[in-house]
Order: sequence, then C-alpha cells, then structure tokens
Amino acid sequence: MLLFRKILTPRLSFWATALTSPVYRFLSAPTLHENPSPTSQFAVQYLIESCGLPSDKAIRASRYISHIKFPEKPDAVLRYMRQAGVTEPHIGAAACRDPRFLCRDVEKCLKPRISELKEIGFSPSEISLLFSFCPTMFRYTKLKQKVQFWMEIFSSVEKLLSAFKRAGGNYLVGVNLDNVVIPNITFLKEQCGLSACQIAQLVKLSPRRITSKPEVFKMYVKRAKELGISHPSNAFVYALIVVGGLNQSTVDARLCHLKSLGLSHEEVTILITKCPNVLQITEKNISQKMEFLLKQTGCSKIDVIRNPSLLTCSLEKRLIPRSLVQKLLKSRGIPAANSVLVSIINPNEQRFLEKYVLPYEGTVPGLQQAYIDACAGKTATT
Repeated sequence: MLLFRKILTPRLSFWATALTSPVYRFLSAPTLHENPSPTSQFAVQYLIESCGLPSDKAIRASRYISHIKFPEKPDAVLRYMRQAGVTEPHIGAAACRDPRFLCRDVEKCLKPRISELKEIGFSPSEISLLFSFCPTMFRYTKLKQKVQFWMEIFSSVEKLLSAFKRAGGNYLVGVNLDNVVIPNITFLKEQCGLSACQIAQLVKLSPRRITSKPEVFKMYVKRAKELGISHPSNAFVYALIVVGGLNQSTVDARLCHLKSLGLSHEEVTILITKCPNVLQITEKNISQKMEFLLKQTGCSKIDVIRNPSLLTCSLEKRLIPRSLVQKLLKSRGIPAANSVLVSIINPNEQRFLEKYVLPYEGTVPGLQQAYIDACAGKTATT
C-alpha cells in the first residue's frame, strides 16, 4: 500500500498541476472561430427572430439558453407576455438582461407574478417597463410582498420604477428584508432621525448601503457621524454613501491632505459638510484643483470652502475652459464676466453656452472656438 502511494501521489500531483496550468487552459479552450453547437445556433436565431435582438447581443445571450431545442416553451412565454401588455422593445431589453425568462413556466411563474403586480396597482405599461429592466424579478415567489415594501419606501409606482431602474430592482427584491433592510431602516429612523424621503434617496443612490449587513451598516453610520456632519440632513445621506465606498484609512488620508493645503479642522468640517463627495477625490486631484483655483482664477480659500462643488468639477473639461471664457469676457469689459466663478462653473453645458458664450460671439470673435479648444486640451489662441 505504501509503495502504491509513492508511485501514485507524484503522478496525481503532476496531472493536477498540468490540468490547471495556463498552457492547458489555452490549448483546451474553444476558439472564437468554432461553430456554436446546434442548440446554441437555434437559441441565437430564436433571440434574433422572436425577440428582436441584434446578432451580437443574441450571441452573448444565447449561452444562457443554449439547452433550448424546440420553440414551444419560449413561444408560450412570449405569447403570454405580449397578451399581458409587454411591448416588443421591452421584450428585447429583457432578453438582453436575462434571456432565461424564456424558459420559465407561464402558469406557475409568470402568471402569478403579473397578477400580483396588478393587484398592488401596476398598469400593463408599468409591468412592461419593470419587466424590461428587472426580468429576473419575475421568478421570486414573494414578489408581491417585497414590491409592496419598496412601494411604501418610495411612495408611488412611478418613483419605485425610477429607483428600481437606477438601483437595480433585482438586487433590492432579492435581499432579505426582515434580517437586513428593515433593521437598517429602523436604525436610521431611530438613531439618526432620517425622514422617509431621505431614506428613499439613500436607497435610490446607493442600494448597497441599505442592504449591507446591520453590523456593517452601523459602522458606516458611525463613520459618517465622525465627519462632524449633523443628522438628519441630506449631507449626512451623501456622507453615508461616500464612507461606505471608502476604507477608513483612505478617508483619514484625504482629511489630513485637506489640512495640509492650509485648511483648519473647522474649515475641513465645513467643506465636507457642504460636499461629502470631496472625499472621493484623490489627493493629487485635489491639490491640482486647489492650486488652479487659488493661483489662476482669483478664488480665495474661503471661496473654495463656501463652494466646495468647485473641487468636484473636472479641471480639464470644466474649470480651465470656463475660467478662460471669463478671462476673455473680462478683457473686453463685458459685465457678465464679473459673475463669481461658481456661477460660471455650476450651470450645465447648454445654460453656460447660452449665458456666457453665444451672446458674445460678435463682441469676442472666436470665443466659442476658444472654449471648444480649451475643452479639448488645446491652448487658446484668442
């Protein structure tokens, strides 16, 4: 027996190593030029012809339903979904996200779920929209109970659909409500005083925070409080989102870096309270923006503290090009140039062009082109 082990063990070790080696995986992997199996080819054709998918998306989606050999079951699914009011574009979108819905049982799975949604106030068009971006949701047996819970959070079907589309309805419906979500929401209400509207905003912007394990979630809340941000407040909601996405050492390093730029502890607290998102910006990026704002635009440190949103803007795409426009307008004595920098930086692109660029093309020839060049990183020639 001992002799047998001595002979067999090295050989098993050799093959275990060989079969998991990159070389073996490379040599044994199918090439991109190999023809798909007949069942995969059927699935590709079916997704193209019956669901309206373009060929590239159909090929990607087909691997999830490659076992389908006959059209009877998917045909029944599509027939029922169309009867329920699901539109062709929404069927195509659902097939891209989760083609496995084509394999579900109409009587046991789809009909009960759609009936439940109708019972709690969903119209056919709303069901169609929900199906388009959350097709996996229709496999949950407790769909009605979970959707009702989230409807109470968001207060209407319209807001719920918007949140599900942004936050991922499949994720929110799949999480354990009793053991995870409800304890976290209760903690926010009782310990932080957050309103239903603020909790809904947190869920919509960052569903992974509210669906964290309660002990982890309490740690996030503690870290957000340590930033000195009062609660309840909208800033506290954003702080909770920010600290949940960063480890403590990163937060500490960025707070220290802000102080190294000449800000006092109180000034850093004011800045973070006004705009917690500043903590998401790297130390190098913050330094570059502070240097530009203080040396190139005439902003003071107090201006930056009062308007920390300036630090969240792109240096190359927003701060530099728009400050250039301000300088060019000032050089021609145009009153609009006397606006404080933040009122020039903050507007969206269309509003900025309408207010500060297009009206002065005749007075400052080449103004728009200079702005376009600056946005592209080119040196202004005007």
